[in-house]
Amino acid sequence: MERTLSQNEAKVVLDLEWRNQKTVTLAELREALGASEGYARKLAHGLVKKGWLERLRPGLFQLVPADRGREGIADTNPLAAGAVLVSPYFYSFGTACTHHGLTEQVFSEVYLACQEDRRPETIRGKRYVFVQIPEQRFFGFEELTVLGHAVQMATAERALLDALDRPRYAGGIGEVSRIVARAARKVSWEKLAELTRQWGSSALVQRLGYFMQLHQVDVSDDVRAALLELVRPQSKIQLGSRRKWGTSGRLVRPWNVVENVPHDVLLSKEEKPRRRVVFAKKGQSK
Repeated sequence: MERTLSQNEAKVVLDLEWRNQKTVTLAELREALGASEGYARKLAHGLVKKGWLERLRPGLFQLVPADRGREGIADTNPLAAGAVLVSPYFYSFGTACTHHGLTEQVFSEVYLACQEDRRPETIRGKRYVFVQIPEQRFFGFEELTVLGHAVQMATAERALLDALDRPRYAGGIGEVSRIVARAARKVSWEKLAELTRQWGSSALVQRLGYFMQLHQVDVSDDVRAALLELVRPQSKIQLGSRRKWGTSGRLVRPWNVVENVPHDVLLSKEEKPRRRVVFAKKGQSK
């Protein structure tokens, strides 16, 4: 269908383009036109059919501007679509690690940090996963332009910490290990130490310290000392999920991390579940 416009349709499109507004809701259409909800829905449907709007989800549409051509080819940048789904937000975990070159893994999902508890959404066949972050840890991101769109993106240091904190959103503990190895020459370890201090989690620092040691990451004595100061006395953690990897393993000091994940998982390309180990009860032979 040709991208022709009625008088009211032209009013909406021109107003959005003039204000450089990328998205519009049904409520905004009603207000702009001074019309009923039914008319706003009808107008939005017509603009979608003609290729001027793209429906992202019920009640939310993205403008397909005039510079997208006569056929109205929609923007397929997944970060542009995700940026309008929740506010405030920033991209992190596997998505930001990919952006900063910390991983070679291709993620089928897009990961956004936000302050709300939200269900995943699928837009244009891409699944967007919203990871709830406490307000006091909502830091370490900046505005970047990606494929012509301004988005909020975690810094490389913040992306690394998020991957360490929740490996399931960064390809699993094996991929997180390799992310730390690649990050060694890409991040500022001084900034990373400062972010861990703001974060306030001993377990996060312990996991980071373990991987630094595993990959023989060369950091200054000051950075190492600053990280060790954040480790709680007598704190002992398992490296990987206890449900998946069990609880047994070598205790690695000074980080007090139980190495319950095999080295071939941490150093190879694929993460393979560890064989379940059954311990005999007291008084029984193994």
